[in-house]
Amino acid sequence: MKLTFVIVAIALATAAGLTPKESSAGRKLYLEKCGRCHKFHKIEKYPEPAWNMWLGQMIVKTKLTPAQADLLTRYLQSLRSSHDENGGGGGAAQH
Repeated sequence: MKLTFVIVAIALATAAGLTPKESSAGRKLYLEKCGRCHKFHKIEKYPEPAWNMWLGQMIVKTKLTPAQADLLTRYLQSLRSSHDENGGGGGAAQH
């Protein structure tokens, strides 16, 4: 199941503009910096402006470097994009 998710997430992220390496690094960064405190929030449940505000607050709280913040933002945006492109049926946002 986890391997399937990783393969699907990488494929979707690649389609959204991330290389497989960036997608893998983004997922790892999410798990290390965000997943320590809470589970993955389903991006599609939040309006984009609210999600972006919340993401910005979390980036500051976790003290990410600018490069880490960029990677994490692009990784999470790729999940939102893949969800939107799949008409709400994308499983990648459901870690």
